[in-house]
Amino acid sequence: MEEWTKAASVAVGTLMMFSLGSAYAISAWNSQMKDTLQMSQGEIASVAASFTFGQYNSIWAGFFYDRFGVRWTSLASATLLATFYWLAALLSASPSAPHSAMSACFVFIGLGHAFPAVASMAANEGVYGQAHRGKIMGLLVSSYSGGGAAFAFIYHAWFDQHVGDFFTFMGWTLSSLSVLGAVFLQGSPHHTSVLQDEDEETPLEQKGKLEHNITLWPLLQTAQFWHLFVVVLVGVGSPLFVMNNLSFLVESYGGDA
Repeated sequence: MEEWTKAASVAVGTLMMFSLGSAYAISAWNSQMKDTLQMSQGEIASVAASFTFGQYNSIWAGFFYDRFGVRWTSLASATLLATFYWLAALLSASPSAPHSAMSACFVFIGLGHAFPAVASMAANEGVYGQAHRGKIMGLLVSSYSGGGAAFAFIYHAWFDQHVGDFFTFMGWTLSSLSVLGAVFLQGSPHHTSVLQDEDEETPLEQKGKLEHNITLWPLLQTAQFWHLFVVVLVGVGSPLFVMNNLSFLVESYGGDA
């Protein structure tokens, strides 16, 4: 793999993760959606929960990536994001539409966020080899975190009180970046070459350990899985609950969200 293709893959992956961080900007627009569509607090909370559910139900994106590779995963994400963000824009302009339709729509928007996230991380985490894997993952995760603040600013600067227009913009932006991912992200070949090189240099008695892949059901029976599951459930779920409802917390204390 040439150096420029590695750099392009990481750059596009970083940009994809940055744009996917727009999910953290939900508090910038959810109170305005609630007012525009005359939703109850429970209905707008359902939209946020559906978004989070789809976004973090990323195991299906992982299965898809392992089966079809980075190109098709990126193209699938482009299709999901464009279709359902534009559908959300249409629903935002239709107050008479069932509010449950918006919640259902955001399940698929969240799932659409999961596909490019899996593609960009899986394609890039080993592109510069084992020595730089942590740096690449750190770059991708930090860009994802920073995207929330940037897109909250974009919303208030150019789309304030125009939620539907923002969703149209997000559909174009994220689907376009996913197409770029299909072109520039580097997929499976580097995994194959790395494994081959390691096998050539690995003592025979260690090969069995490297080649052992635990399947889903045995994994669920391990204590390590549940320790990690509980930590992520609490450590990620609690902050997301606050972030998804931040604008309403501000309003409850008399602030302007």
